[in-house]
Amino acid sequence: MDLFDILKFFLDKHLDVSRPILLGFSGGVDSSFLLNLLLKYKDKNPLDLHVATIDHGWRKQSEAECKIIKKRMDKLNITFHFKKLNLNHENNLEDISRKERLLFFKKLYVKHNFQGILLAHQKDDLVETVLKRVLEGAHLFSLTSMKKISLIDDMPIWRPLLDISRKDILTYLKKNKIPYFNDHTNQNTKFLRAKMRKDIFPYLQKNFNKNILDNLAVLSKRSSELDSYLQKKLDPIFKKITHSPIGTYIDLNEVEHILELKFILKKMSKVDLSRDVLDKLSFWLINKKANLNLKLKNANLYVDRGCFFILKKEFKSFTTKILLKEGLLELGPWHVEIKKVNKILNNSSWRELFINKLMIYVPKDKYYIGLPVVDKRLKKTWENAKIPAFLRRYIPALYHENKVLYDFFSTRKTKLNSKEIWQISLKLK
Repeated sequence: MDLFDILKFFLDKHLDVSRPILLGFSGGVDSSFLLNLLLKYKDKNPLDLHVATIDHGWRKQSEAECKIIKKRMDKLNITFHFKKLNLNHENNLEDISRKERLLFFKKLYVKHNFQGILLAHQKDDLVETVLKRVLEGAHLFSLTSMKKISLIDDMPIWRPLLDISRKDILTYLKKNKIPYFNDHTNQNTKFLRAKMRKDIFPYLQKNFNKNILDNLAVLSKRSSELDSYLQKKLDPIFKKITHSPIGTYIDLNEVEHILELKFILKKMSKVDLSRDVLDKLSFWLINKKANLNLKLKNANLYVDRGCFFILKKEFKSFTTKILLKEGLLELGPWHVEIKKVNKILNNSSWRELFINKLMIYVPKDKYYIGLPVVDKRLKKTWENAKIPAFLRRYIPALYHENKVLYDFFSTRKTKLNSKEIWQISLKLK
C-alpha cells in the first residue's frame, strides 16, 4: 500500500468531519512526514486540522524553529497552538517532558473538542517501546506498546503511522524534497531512546537478526491480540467492579486462571503494579487467602477469600458515642439518617459499603452510635457473615448503653415487634 494510502485508509475509517483534530508537531522527521500526508488529504477531503508545537528548551535552535513553524502554519491557514516549557530537572527529563506535553494536549482537547490527538509515532518507535518493556519484565498482555487508537487520560490518541518505518519516511522526505528540522538530542545517547536507536538496535541487527524490528512489531501485535481477547472474555467480570468513597471492590471467585487474574488486576488498578506485586496478589486470590494486604505508596490493596479491594481512604476513630435521634447526623466521615418507616427492606451486607448504601431496621429505642468495641457475640456474628476483617474497624455500630446491639453489614435480622420502626442509613461523605 502507498504511504499516503495508509493514512487515507485510517482517516476514511475514523474521521468525523464535524470535529477538528490536533497534530502534535515538532518539525522533525516523523511529524513533517505526517503533516505532508495530512495536507495531501486536506486538498481533497474536509479536514479541520489544528497544529500544536512545544518548545522544550533543550536546544538553542528550538526557539527559532518554533517561529518558523508558526509562520508556516499561518501561511497554510492552520490554527496554531504553542507552549514553551521551562524544565530545570536533570533526572528523568524525557518522562517529565512527556507529562507536560500531555497536559498541554489535554487543555487543548477540552477547549476545542478535538476528535483525536494525532501523533507521528512510527514503526521504529513502536519496536523500541516493545524492547524496553521486554527488558523491564512486562507481562505478555502489556507488550502491546502503542496502538493506532488508544486513550490517555480520556483523550483519544491517534497514531496512524505505526506500520511505516523511519527508513521509508526518510526516503519519502528526500524524494519529495520536504524540509525538516534535525534535533541533535535524538542522537544524544544519555537519552534511552537515542541509545536504543544508535547502539542497541544496530548491535542486535548485526549479531542476532536483521529482521528484529519486524519481529518485535509482530510481538506487539500478538500482545495486542491477547489483550483484546482477555478484555472481551472478562468484560462481564469488569462490569461487576463497584466503587465508593472508601475504594473499589470486585469478587473474583469466578475467575479460574491466574493469567486472567493478573490481567484484571493490571487493568483495574490505577497504580502501576510490579511483576512481584501481581504475582503475590494473584496467588492469594487463586488460593482464596483471607485478610491479606499490601500497602503501596498510593494505595492499600487487600485480598480476602477471592475478593480484591483497593481502599483509598482511612477514617478517624470516634472518641465518644453519640445519642441518635430522628433526622440527619454528621458523624466523622459519615452521613447518618434516621427516619420512621412503615415498609421494611432487607438489612445491608458489607458488600453494600462499596455502593455507599448501608442500612438497617431497628425498633425505636434509645441508641448510641460509634465504632464497635468487639465482644465475643459480635465477633462470632462477623465470622459467620464472612466479613473481611480489615473492614470491621470502619463501620459504626449501634449501642444500648454499653452493649452492642446492631451492626450495619452482617445482614443479621432484627426482631421487630415494636410498632415504631427506625430506618438508619449510613453514607460516606
